[in-house]
Amino acid sequence: MFLRKLTVIAVPLGLLLALCLLMPLFSGMGPFFGNLLLGALLGVALGLLLPLAGATRLREPFAYLLWVPAALVLVILLGQYISSLGTSVPLLSLFATDDTRVITVESAFAAYMITFSVRTGRAY
Repeated sequence: MFLRKLTVIAVPLGLLLALCLLMPLFSGMGPFFGNLLLGALLGVALGLLLPLAGATRLREPFAYLLWVPAALVLVILLGQYISSLGTSVPLLSLFATDDTRVITVESAFAAYMITFSVRTGRAY
């Protein structure tokens, strides 16, 4: 039971981390094909997010736990915004970036996880 809950929380964060780590490789492909491949991988990652996390039914019992990785991503986005203003927060400055593609991918993942968490609710 705990392992399943941990999977629902950890898989989205792992997919997001893998996608953000692969992003610099796409910059060498040029502005069009790099962004094209990034968009394709983002679509595949969001499509695989729920099946890999084990949340495939409409009333999935643990799908409401997707708010946990979504909240962590939103905290990281808040830290990136604060660092873009010139203020430095010690722990959050580790995640600071000016790459708008990374911010877009993080926002897309957070919005998708929040939407699915609200849509499914908690199944009793």
